[in-house]
Amino acid sequence: MERVQAEVDRSTAFSDRGHGADERARSEDDRSTAQADRGASAEERDHSAVDALTGAYGRGAGLVETGREITRAARTGQSLIVAFLDVDHLKMINDSLGHAAGDDLLRSVAHALRARLRSYDLVVRYGGDEFLCVMSGLSLVDAAARLSEANVVLSALPSPGSFTAGLAEMKRGDDVERLIARADAEFYRKRQRRT
Repeated sequence: MERVQAEVDRSTAFSDRGHGADERARSEDDRSTAQADRGASAEERDHSAVDALTGAYGRGAGLVETGREITRAARTGQSLIVAFLDVDHLKMINDSLGHAAGDDLLRSVAHALRARLRSYDLVVRYGGDEFLCVMSGLSLVDAAARLSEANVVLSALPSPGSFTAGLAEMKRGDDVERLIARADAEFYRKRQRRT
């Protein structure tokens, strides 16, 4: 009787070990799936960080990066300029030439900005026809000159375009919202002077 019970116990133990191996295999599969999901999520985040039309940072990721630039400038004492840009006459172009022409203009603006700014300066598509540029280590005069060069590039295109920009230099205690608000206010002052 004891021998029979020992055989049953041994069979149960082997069976339990087999189930344990199955559970370990399932656990490995779950881990692999979780890692693949995390990889896909990181890839999705990277893609969502970029505006699909212009290749500039999207608003959310761009504001996060702007916050990092503000923190870095505050820590290092380096100057930081934020420009708030609005593409001139985009609605009129969309209405008269179609949205494809408007999209081409938006792409051209982003390209001209990247061509005239430094590789580490931020270009952010803030809204429909609005961009932010974040430039560290430049004076207001130097930043304005770079933006002016971008406008020259745009004006020389077969379908010329332009933008109006307001610039603000970071002050002690600035956060993202305050700095952008000052650049936006300067943009509106410039726009009103033109009309």
